[in-house]
Amino acid sequence: MANQKYVVDALEDLIQVARDGQNGYRDGAEHAKDPQLRRFLESVSLARAKFAGDLESYAVHLGKGDVDRSGSVKGVIQRGWTDLKANLGGGDDSILSSMESDDSYSKHRYKKYVNDNKLPDDVLETIRIQQHTITATLDRIRVMRQNRKAA
Repeated sequence: MANQKYVVDALEDLIQVARDGQNGYRDGAEHAKDPQLRRFLESVSLARAKFAGDLESYAVHLGKGDVDRSGSVKGVIQRGWTDLKANLGGGDDSILSSMESDDSYSKHRYKKYVNDNKLPDDVLETIRIQQHTITATLDRIRVMRQNRKAA
């Protein structure tokens, strides 16, 4: 296993990704017109909050007392872009497009760590489960977008 700093740095990276997802999905839900889509986005936002909380628990257990819970600048910019598109009439498809882009990025960030033999087994298992959920959500969003285009 790698040193404690490496593990905490990896956790902080993924906590930021999870917080960005939480905030992005919550923001998307606020702009969604379709009530079913709004409920879906809200549920994903809550799941991402749990992801962050689970990762924060590991970081605190490893001695990190001041876990940053705000997300990243990239996340703020992406939410601003989503807001702009929604306000300019992009509608629910623009929201789904933004969520797809965000989750593609999240999947990539998780992939960096999912096969990392430097992380403790319990952390790796959590990361793998979270990545699987992100991938499943990304697949669902793609299907939703295709169905909206076909309708």
